Amino acid sequence: MTNKLLVALFIALCFTLGANAQSSLSSAPNQSSMALGPARFELEMKPGTETTVVVNLDYRNGGNSIQPARIVASLSDWRMTRDGQIEYYRPGTRPDSASSWVIYSPGEAAVQPGTVHSIRVTISVPSDATPGDHLTALIVEQRPDTIKYEKTSRQMIVRYRMASVFYIKVGTITRRGNFNYLYAESTPNGIVVTPTLKNEGNTMIRPLESITIVDADGRIVADFPIIDPLPILAASETAQAVQIERVLPAGKYTVKCRVDFQDGSKVIEGITDLVVKSQVASVGMISHKP
Repeated sequence: MTNKLLVALFIALCFTLGANAQSSLSSAPNQSSMALGPARFELEMKPGTETTVVVNLDYRNGGNSIQPARIVASLSDWRMTRDGQIEYYRPGTRPDSASSWVIYSPGEAAVQPGTVHSIRVTISVPSDATPGDHLTALIVEQRPDTIKYEKTSRQMIVRYRMASVFYIKVGTITRRGNFNYLYAESTPNGIVVTPTLKNEGNTMIRPLESITIVDADGRIVADFPIIDPLPILAASETAQAVQIERVLPAGKYTVKCRVDFQDGSKVIEGITDLVVKSQVASVGMISHKP
């Protein structure tokens, strides 16, 4: 029986990476890979001004093939959901969209392995642009090659899709975070702490968190001094769950979460009770969900 074609789609998104980081994808060892960088641009601009930046695509082929990859670029609006997921939209459909301000070149090209392909991106801010963050993303994806079926072997086609995201910060920007609510619960996999944070300003903020759990006698049983959650977009709210994998005996505890919104204000602390009905066993790690 003829083996069916196996198709793999890889998507790289880069919202928690630094401004000089890269959005990258690779397939199996010794196969091709692509990296897009910078993965994030934060540009402070005034209404009526223009600037040009360069996004670099680094294509490498681990095998002996020198076949070029055909890539195509496009623009997309985006937003971050309350639980930290990224959603994409057609360009120009979001109220905070900057997609109509952007032109880029080239829009399509053949990229040779071992070379860096540059895409010039020009942003022109309208003179009547409102203050605050305006968002867009440059999407770079690989066009499918002509598929040749081999009846005696399996085939896999790897297609890349990556994004470099833009925060266009226009005019006077304001940063103002607020700690709305704190919830903690005991689960079979550990303790889940969920702070609900709100950004009341017009530009993205990157808060820093710390979590401490104390027992009924006031003794610290878990302490995580630095947690770096996802950013909070302008005029939005997040509830990003933090899972703490730590052994806790049954009993009553107090959870304290301190948040530095890095907006010039004081650190805000939220406190909530936690009841552990049965011992939670795990290895003592901390991670953000999802």
